[in-house]
Amino acid sequence: MSNSKSAFRQQLLDHRQALHDRQRLPLDRRICVYLLRYLDDLDALNIAAFHPFRGEPDLLPAMVVLQQAARRIYLPVLSDPGIEFRRWQPGADLAKNRFGILEPHQGQVCPVESLDVVFMPLVGFSATGTRLGMGGGYYDRAFADFIDRPGSGPQRVGVAYGFQQLDSLPIEPWDVPLDAVITERGCQVFRD
Repeated sequence: MSNSKSAFRQQLLDHRQALHDRQRLPLDRRICVYLLRYLDDLDALNIAAFHPFRGEPDLLPAMVVLQQAARRIYLPVLSDPGIEFRRWQPGADLAKNRFGILEPHQGQVCPVESLDVVFMPLVGFSATGTRLGMGGGYYDRAFADFIDRPGSGPQRVGVAYGFQQLDSLPIEPWDVPLDAVITERGCQVFRD
């Protein structure tokens, strides 16, 4: 990993975690509205989201609405050697993984290729759809089979705050590009 990625990551994490709830709550509500609008015209049944961690946007209100609309919601769960996506329902028992991220410890697992849309957490993103994650490579490994096959696999949609956009980011060969990003400012689509 390059030093510039590390520097970007730390700066953005510090900014994100410094948000006060008075700032975060209205931003999260707008993000949830844009997320639901994004899905309005999609025939997406199997949707992966995430539980907020270290200042990430809280998608729970949108997840509840989607689940009530008979969409299946899955959350990432650490598995050896990467992640899998396990079914989530409101009120489900969640347990902290080794990083302290809440994840369902029960529920049906959805194979990656059966997901329609994956809402991915990120630390930063570029105007061309390059994603900067936490540095573990879990999402890159999960979607590696789709890098060389544009249009295959689930739609990969980053979710972030607008200030997390950078002019550019270094790209590694294993970096899985985003199809779109949703922030409180709206949705940016990078690929059709």
